[in-house]
Parts: sequence; C-alpha cells; structure tokens
Amino acid sequence: MKWFGWTLTVVSAMAGSAALSALVAFQYFVGDRSAFPGTVVLDHRYDPEQHSLPGHWLELRRRQLEKQPIYLRTPDDTYEYTFADLGVELDAAEMLSAFEQTARSGSPFGRLERALRARRGTLSVDARFSFDRERARALLKRLAPSVHRPAINAELDFRNHRRVESQSGRTLDLEATLRAIEQASLVDVPVVELALLEIAPTVTTDMLADIDVSKVLASFETSFRNKAGNRGVNIRRAAEYLDGTIVAPGAELSFNQVVGPREESRGFVWAPVIVNDEMEPGVGGGVCQVATTLHAAAVYGMLEVEQRRSHSRPSGYAPLGLDATVIYGKVDLKIKNPYDTALIVHAYLPTRTTLRVELLGRDPPGLVEHVYAVTEKHDFTRRVAAKSFLAPGAQERKQKGTPGYDVVSVVRVRYPDGTEKRRSYRSKYYPVPEVYWVSEGSDLSELPELPEGATHTEHADEPSADTETADSPFFG
Repeated sequence: MKWFGWTLTVVSAMAGSAALSALVAFQYFVGDRSAFPGTVVLDHRYDPEQHSLPGHWLELRRRQLEKQPIYLRTPDDTYEYTFADLGVELDAAEMLSAFEQTARSGSPFGRLERALRARRGTLSVDARFSFDRERARALLKRLAPSVHRPAINAELDFRNHRRVESQSGRTLDLEATLRAIEQASLVDVPVVELALLEIAPTVTTDMLADIDVSKVLASFETSFRNKAGNRGVNIRRAAEYLDGTIVAPGAELSFNQVVGPREESRGFVWAPVIVNDEMEPGVGGGVCQVATTLHAAAVYGMLEVEQRRSHSRPSGYAPLGLDATVIYGKVDLKIKNPYDTALIVHAYLPTRTTLRVELLGRDPPGLVEHVYAVTEKHDFTRRVAAKSFLAPGAQERKQKGTPGYDVVSVVRVRYPDGTEKRRSYRSKYYPVPEVYWVSEGSDLSELPELPEGATHTEHADEPSADTETADSPFFG
C-alpha cells in the first residue's frame, strides 16, 4: 500500500507540473495579446519587435499595397493598373478585428495552438479589402474606348474586287466588370478578365448570299458635264466611298457616316460650294450631287427617307424635290430600307461626266412616279458689294439672280395588282440674289435695270432676311 500511495503522489506531482508548465506557456505565448507574433497576411509576417502595435503594421501594409499591380485583360490586350487606381485597398480596421478574433476567441488550448503556429509562420489570416466602386467605374469609363471594337459589316468591295466578311464587335460591360473586380482574388499578382458584350454586325456574310445583284430596285443618273474639273474629282471620290454599301432589312444608311469627312487627306479637293447664297471655294464641292443622286434613287425605290434637306437653291442636275444637300457634321441624308431583304448601293460613273446610283437586290415594287408642284414663288434681290481692288467705275455681275420656290413633291407607286400608294413631302428653295461687284464710290444708278423678279437693291453688309447666312452654309 505504501508503494501504491507513493506512486499516486509522484503522478499527482507530475500532473501538477504539466499543468503549471501549460499555464506558463499559455501566459507566455498567448496572454492578453490582440495579435499573435508571426501571423501571416499576404505572405508577410507580423513582427511586434518592429511594430509594437498590430494596427500600425496593418496600416503600413495598406499603404504598401496601394502600389500593388492589378491586371485587366481582354483576349488580345492586358492593361496594368494599381490597387489605388481601381479603388482597392486593404481594410486595416477589418484586419485588426480579424487579428483580435484569432488571438482571443476559442478555448485556451485552441488559442495556444494558434499562437504556436503563428510562431512557426503557419498561421495566416485572410486579407480583407475595401472597394471604391465609383473610382473603379470612372477608370473603366476611360478605358472603355480602348476596349471597344466596332462590328464590321459584310461588304462587296466593287473597287478592289473582294468580299469583306462580317465580324462581331465588342464593348465593355461596365457593371459586370465591376463585379468581377469585387469578387477577384487579390493575392499574388491579380488578373481580372474584363467582361465584354458582343456587338452584332447589321450586315452579315449570310446576307450577301441573298442579294441578287441582277435585280435593280431603282436607279438614277445625274450629269456634271458643264461642271466637271475638281467637282468631278469629288463626285468620283464620294461615289467610291458609297459604292458597295449594304443596307440590311430595316437598317438606316447615313450618307455622312458612309462617305465620311470631306478632307484633302481622304482624296477630296477644292471646288465651288454655296456659302451665304454665293459661290465660294471649299473642300468637297460636288459631293451634294452624289447625295442627290442617291436620294432620287431612294425615292424611286420607295425607301423611307428619314432625314433630308433640299438645297438653298434649285440644282441644275436634278428636278425640284429630288435634290439633297449634305454638310458633314451638320446636315445629313438618311434613308431606311423598308424591305425584308438587304440592298446594295452601286454608285459609279458610266461615263466621265455621268453619275449613276443603283439600288440592287430586288425587283421594283411597281411603277413609281415623282411629280412636283410649286406652291409659292419668292422674288429675289440685287446684292451690291464694293471691292477696293476694282478700277474706278468698274462693274461686274458675279451671279445671276433666281426666284425662290416652295415645292410639294408627290411620289406615287402603282402595284401590279392595280392598287396605288402615295406619299408627299415638301422642299424649300430660297431666292438667289443677283450679285454685282462694283468699285468703291461707284454710282449705283449706272447699274442695269433690275431684272424681272428682282424687288430691290441691297448692300452686301445688309443681307436680306429671306436668305441664309454663313452660319448655315449649304454645299452643292
């Protein structure tokens, strides 16, 4: 019995010693710590000897991570930014709370076990990040144009004898990309795939197969025999840009968008244009004749004319009501295809001074006629401008005057079954002043009598209220 009692005493003593050791270890490694030394966050260990307070260390890590790169990627490009650029940062307050939770929650032995793991560098706390969506949104809006790829419509390139296949485009899906950044893993070197939306072409390759170019819906020709020269260069160039354009079912053709800006770098040259009722040189003079020929073909093809404006004066190359004026960025001609099949625009010069526009792809709906009537006629004025470079007493007529007209057009189609359909639209042509240049101090009573239709004489610095000013030029 003595042996047994002695054994119990030894065991008891040993147990007491282990408990004491555990208590000492707990106090040494755990104590009342708010963070365990050696705890790892994003591959960095917390060292209280260098940073006595974990909050200071976490704030330092937050500032360091502002320069951390983050990559936004598309299938063909990668864009590098920083966390700060995208409004991503380590949430120091949340991290400090996580440190305290790790150090102070659970049983004493669980806390001791975590403290020992921290000492060995195997205890980590997941990083918490905050995300400024508005800062990221602003950056993505600036990035969006670089990511954007327009859809490419299928095209039959008559000039180069080739076929352009259709290709889908893409645009940035802003909201989906914001969610992707918010949900991305931000450890190591983060890469986020940009969310993209597909832009479908309005004219697909399949549509080309359905266009029967042997069928002519409508056509129209205009001549520039008496006004060739540089005007002819611009007419040919604009026709080349327009030629081969496909208008899908229900789609709209914008003349300005297809032909583009009238610039010398794009093959356009200087030629006379109409500015403030008078002819002046300008780049692209003559392009309106291409717009007019397209508009007339569209009228005879019973297309829907969404936007059109007549010239400020009647055109010598088209009947009243069939002309159309265009100014890049200001005045456009827009026509819409109302049919269930695609159409192709064939614009070309069958002779050196003749422009022809054909709408190909289907037969005419019936017999189409265009007639017009003048509902009101407006008299014109004589405009006199004194020019210092003229010799004393010199007089020179620079422009013949013509009346203005209010015109109503009626388009009528007779279908094969005998039924008819009509539509009407209006055009306005302003009076064109007769223009005289005279020397300074000239006696205006020596000018010829006013021609028929002219009401009075005005000086160039006193434009008539009926005429348009340089603020609204109309190019012919």
